[in-house]
Amino acid sequence: MLSSMLLSGFSRLAVSQVARTTSAAAQPGCLVAASSAVSPFPSAVSGADASSSPSCSYSQQQVRCRSNRSRRGLYNGKDIRSGNNVPFSMKKTKRKFKPNVFKKSVYSETLDEMVRFHLTASALRSIDKAGGLDSYLLTSRHVTSGEGLATKERILRKMAANAKKAVENDAAVSGGA
Repeated sequence: MLSSMLLSGFSRLAVSQVARTTSAAAQPGCLVAASSAVSPFPSAVSGADASSSPSCSYSQQQVRCRSNRSRRGLYNGKDIRSGNNVPFSMKKTKRKFKPNVFKKSVYSETLDEMVRFHLTASALRSIDKAGGLDSYLLTSRHVTSGEGLATKERILRKMAANAKKAVENDAAVSGGA
């Protein structure tokens, strides 16, 4: 009796978790990462009850929604976090940890101009590591919207136009010779 009540409670919990993750995945700006997890009580399911209850191994989805602020600029995956101030008296009070954001003009070699961004210190280090703004925008998985995506599209259009001009020049040189 008690074990069947526990099983029905766990199955309801599993169904509510799946419903929550699917509804959150439909929201714009949410990143969904699938991970497999094992039920916390696999021994509670007997052979007869296993067919009626959901399987012990089900996949859960982890959802991380980005703030509107971090969608605009180059934040390199950084976002506002929450935590506690902990003084000597150990009385905790809630606080926010904000990313180190500033406005900065960064040089784009392809566009041959300075482009102004809201970016974090972490993004600036990543730009240096990638070898420049153009290579960072083209290779980073954090550039999905906002100022970064708009500049990335401008760079791709300029690269396509340069490639088209190079093909035309090669055809003119080889055709004229």
